Amino acid sequence: MLLKKYSIDCESPSTNLVEAFESRAIANYIINIDRELLVSWLFLIGSLIFTLDSILEILRGVTFSAILHVLASVLFTIGSVLFIPNSKEK
Repeated sequence: MLLKKYSIDCESPSTNLVEAFESRAIANYIINIDRELLVSWLFLIGSLIFTLDSILEILRGVTFSAILHVLASVLFTIGSVLFIPNSKEK
């Protein structure tokens, strides 16, 4: 069935079959990404967005609340960086 599907093209069926297996391998790699690593990076990206928001808040005006917001978001970002798993552990 797979050969019939790919034999319609002008190229040889074996070339298309190899391309199909390669694309399947890439899809399997993407599916099997380490969830812990992915979640850590998403957490870091979110904390960087909060840091950017707090900096923009300071630019509008310096208040005690804005200073606390900057301090909390910077500490949150540092914690997110430290939570990224070390690739040498595996």
